[in-house]
Amino acid sequence: MSQSAVILPGSPLTGAAAAADMNAAWAAMTSKFSGTTAPTLGPGTLGALVAGQDWLDTSVNPYVWRVWDGTQWVVHGFIDPTNHLSNSALSWRNIAADNGGFEVWQRGAGASATFAVSATSTAYTADRWYLNTNANQACTVAAVTGLVNGSRLACKVQRNNGQTGVGVPVFGFPLDTDECAMIQGKVVTISFTAKAGANWSPAGGLLVITLSCGTGTPVKFVVGYTGGNFPINALNAALTATPTRFSFVSSVVPTNTTQAEIDFSWVPVGTAGADDSFTVDDVQMEVESAATPFERTPFEKSMLGCKRHYAKTFAYGTAPAQNAGVVGALGANTQVVTADVSWNWNFPVSMRVNPTITTYNPSAANSSARNVTGAADVAISVDPNTALSPDRVFIETTATVAAQNSNIYVQVAADAGI
Repeated sequence: MSQSAVILPGSPLTGAAAAADMNAAWAAMTSKFSGTTAPTLGPGTLGALVAGQDWLDTSVNPYVWRVWDGTQWVVHGFIDPTNHLSNSALSWRNIAADNGGFEVWQRGAGASATFAVSATSTAYTADRWYLNTNANQACTVAAVTGLVNGSRLACKVQRNNGQTGVGVPVFGFPLDTDECAMIQGKVVTISFTAKAGANWSPAGGLLVITLSCGTGTPVKFVVGYTGGNFPINALNAALTATPTRFSFVSSVVPTNTTQAEIDFSWVPVGTAGADDSFTVDDVQMEVESAATPFERTPFEKSMLGCKRHYAKTFAYGTAPAQNAGVVGALGANTQVVTADVSWNWNFPVSMRVNPTITTYNPSAANSSARNVTGAADVAISVDPNTALSPDRVFIETTATVAAQNSNIYVQVAADAGI
């Protein structure tokens, strides 16, 4: 402003300068606003809103601090007038951070992963996400290009061409004990981006997202929840071919919640066409009363979180399978003639519970180890009692290897999924 805070006698402003100062003052005041409805006036030309203008939205609690981005009001942070707290929009707040962005596919072939889920079955696909199908409802779940800027991968869920099953499938993200504790007694907001395939069949294009809770040990929702299957609100999202962001706010999550799951479900209609699918990306669940921008977690952080549920010795881009090669395999060498060998595999991180161990022969279609030097299989045993823990597993051969200096390999997967 042209005038100092104290106006001294003998230094009056001209009319034009005074008007400019008053306009600047009013502009500063109108750029800050608090109320239950969005402001329509700002410091721009003819009272227009301008980018960077603030609005404290008091229509919800906690209050949402929003900023005009030139087109719409976006979330900048929150102010809790009850507990006298505030937080920014980036605060590791996504409870689905392990793989809400569908960037981790270590159960398959990494970024090119495709899972064939047979009819009437339940199988994990993208890390932390499982699909439950019904009769005559074989499906495919695949990693595809992300739906939004900043997203590398998204998840496409498809009822296979010609399938006639019209039961309700479930694509779910079950929460672990520590994640359930984070939402007890809270209001949560779930948001996601999704689009329909060319032959998406549900009536009205509806995809239903639900937060379901129970009071037992963490399990998949399709297994059945203890204490009643109480869904905590749901959203019917009408999908189109255009990727769209959806969100809904839950009611208060029961304080005794120890089971919870984010579920996508739908009602297929008729016989599936060539692309009876939906693609979903950037799923976020947060303890807030309004959706905030998706919190994009660094890949390495998501990967470590996913490894608490599943880990493998295979290279990240190799789907676990028999006869898939020795890259990444556990290896040992016979130092003497007629030798046994063993492996103590320390998992990359502590797993959530003792995992189920599956062994893979790198060079044949069985679960034995492979003497690559001698081109022969070697029987092995997994110690399930004394050495298996959330941190490591002990594996040993149960047949001796006659030749000295033989290289013995085995591939292993550890599954601690809910």
